[in-house]
Amino acid sequence: MESGAVTHVAILPSPGTGHLIPVLELGRRLVALHGLRVTVFVLGDDQPGLLFPSLPDALRLVRLPPVDPAAVPDTAAVVTGISLGLRSVLPSLRSALLEASPPPTALVVDVFGTDAFDVAGDLGIPRYVFFTSTAALLALMLYMPALDEEVAGEYVDLSDPIRVPGCTPIRPADVVDPMLDRGDDQYRWYLHQSSRFPLADAILLNTVEELEPVPLTALREHPALVRIPTPPLYPVGPVTRPATTIRDPEHEQTLAWLDAQPPGSVLFVSFGSGGTLSDEQTAELAWGLELSRQRFLWVTRRPTAGGDADAAFFDAAGGAGPDDPATYLPEGFAGRAEGRGLVVPSWVPQVEVLGHPAVGGFVTHGGWNSVLE
Repeated sequence: MESGAVTHVAILPSPGTGHLIPVLELGRRLVALHGLRVTVFVLGDDQPGLLFPSLPDALRLVRLPPVDPAAVPDTAAVVTGISLGLRSVLPSLRSALLEASPPPTALVVDVFGTDAFDVAGDLGIPRYVFFTSTAALLALMLYMPALDEEVAGEYVDLSDPIRVPGCTPIRPADVVDPMLDRGDDQYRWYLHQSSRFPLADAILLNTVEELEPVPLTALREHPALVRIPTPPLYPVGPVTRPATTIRDPEHEQTLAWLDAQPPGSVLFVSFGSGGTLSDEQTAELAWGLELSRQRFLWVTRRPTAGGDADAAFFDAAGGAGPDDPATYLPEGFAGRAEGRGLVVPSWVPQVEVLGHPAVGGFVTHGGWNSVLE
């Protein structure tokens, strides 16, 4: 690179709040800590302004044209939908990269964006993965092509644990959702993305050495993972949205309610930026919270008839329209819980809630963003 040239990093996140939050924070840190210029391409209905009301001038948001609905079947599972959607915007991405000034000196994608490597390769731009989950999952995904050849039948039907070299064995029942059904398109897309990770010039991980020493050591040193080949790894975490002392007026009522509760008395219940429950699960959770007599703050979403846990994935910030909990919670629930519990539809500023003195427990789906926060 010429002396004095500006390093310009372009970042393509997958759609969905859970992907956008760490990418925006990564971009903010690249600007603030390293003086880089950053462009983040925004997809779908994502609303970055709701998550980060203030961003540095050197971090630019560029909204790509919406995904063609014909490119993604209505019945597509989340991984399939994301992968097809990202593939459909590659021509727009190419044009945006060519028009960018100064020209990007790196393209960073997240776990489902590896098809963009072809565009970066054609333009001579180094390509990187920002892996927003755990090092243990990265090891599983890098080893997935080998497992695909070694294992016959469904992983969930295995009697022995799934073994990734150098890592903690995985119970078949605990395998990630896209690997549950090898006959589903979602599995093939997950395998496709995994098989392309070795094409990256390096992988940035949203983790730290102290949290995951075993899988990080395996990724760097175990012969079976090294010869994949595993690209150079850089743990850069925890990359999470920072708490702010400036309260968003839209969520002031929620934080004011917490202010009125005793320290450590509130159970925070939230299942991620896109998680949903079935009607039965929602009712059972409501009755459990009511009968427990425990103070609670519950982030709810409209239930799904089929119990699809990812049904709200693309509408986590409220893109699906009004969500009235009174239409799906047990009759009279809000009245009986008044004063002791608060129900908030769709979304709350989770970092601020988790850092509030009144919150003493967290019921979560275990997503990596939530764990780090």
